[in-house]
Amino acid sequence: MKGSSTDHSNIVVASNTLSLIATPTSNPSPPTSSANPHPAIHYASGAIHAKSQITVTAANGYTISGEFSSPTARGTWPAFCDISLKLFHCQAVNGWPPEADIGEWKGTADNWFNTFNTSSIVRSDLVSWPTDLSFHALKAVLTAESNNADVRLDFYMDNVLRATQYGQGFVGKALWL
Repeated sequence: MKGSSTDHSNIVVASNTLSLIATPTSNPSPPTSSANPHPAIHYASGAIHAKSQITVTAANGYTISGEFSSPTARGTWPAFCDISLKLFHCQAVNGWPPEADIGEWKGTADNWFNTFNTSSIVRSDLVSWPTDLSFHALKAVLTAESNNADVRLDFYMDNVLRATQYGQGFVGKALWL
């Protein structure tokens, strides 16, 4: 992923719309992913992150929302994350997990609402995603549970509640968006 205060080649803002663009790389020996199984990276894409972290507490919940048009073609993997969270690939400030994905499209006509409590304790709810590239609203409402340890995540698509998941031990953890 690329983008910086001087390189905007894969990040474009026009007509009140942010576009993150993936372009094929021309490198005959492309770099490889740092994660197993270390596949070659054949595309460069734009990525953005919030300037500040968020922390869900008993006193502070968060609503994170946006309108998205996402490709669903095989080989694409855009994401809008909150927390720790991940294309919006989000991740915890101090390690991983926690992670929660508000929108993740893995080359199919499904949006994945995900919550990672550990690498093996994962909840994913798949919701059908239109393939016409029209915009749809996604929203996550994060609130602390009464045990003051866990976060309830209510996931919406087009203002309809589609999934409720729980982030174990997410309360008080600083998260990137």
